Amino acid sequence: MRGAVRTCTAIISIQNLTAEDFPRLTAAFKAVAGFERVSFNVERSVASVDFDPKQSNIDDLLRAVLQAGHQLL
Repeated sequence: MRGAVRTCTAIISIQNLTAEDFPRLTAAFKAVAGFERVSFNVERSVASVDFDPKQSNIDDLLRAVLQAGHQLL
């Protein structure tokens, strides 16, 4: 599998997640190196983030949530 890009998915629980939070959180995740995609689930209060583990790690994503002014669960 030469040249294949391997991504990881992080499931991040965010306290009191609402649809109004999506733009700010998306911008925070986009600032993390290796970010690829995010989807949100308000009912479960989670963000599912795909990223390149060669460029960043879960701690970078968690820090992005906190810097965007949100609390983790």
